[in-house]
Amino acid sequence: MKLGRGDGRTLAAVMAAGAAMALCFALRGAAMEPLRRLPHEPPAAAQAQGTQLVDINSAGLEELMSLPGIGQVRAQAILDDREENGPYRYPEELVRVKGIGEGILENILDQITTGGYADAQNTGG
Repeated sequence: MKLGRGDGRTLAAVMAAGAAMALCFALRGAAMEPLRRLPHEPPAAAQAQGTQLVDINSAGLEELMSLPGIGQVRAQAILDDREENGPYRYPEELVRVKGIGEGILENILDQITTGGYADAQNTGG
């Protein structure tokens, strides 16, 4: 069967897409290994002050609301995001929550922890 010029390009594109998909599946298998727990140390400022850190992976609404700039709406958004996307591996991941930007994160970063959840499982699709 003889392929026209356009057919050859289409076939090449389909083959390239198939190869890319095969590579993605191969890499995904390696990436889906369970994450290992990383050693966790609270920020030095909190340790020096003896401040109790808020664990953003286990804190409830009231405890989250104790953080500066986190009212009821943002606290509920954190809970909703945690439920939908799983636990936070790093405190900086709070920026994935609508209404929490770099400014708010900077103000609370020394007051929060993920409780050592660097081994948090990806529960998303």
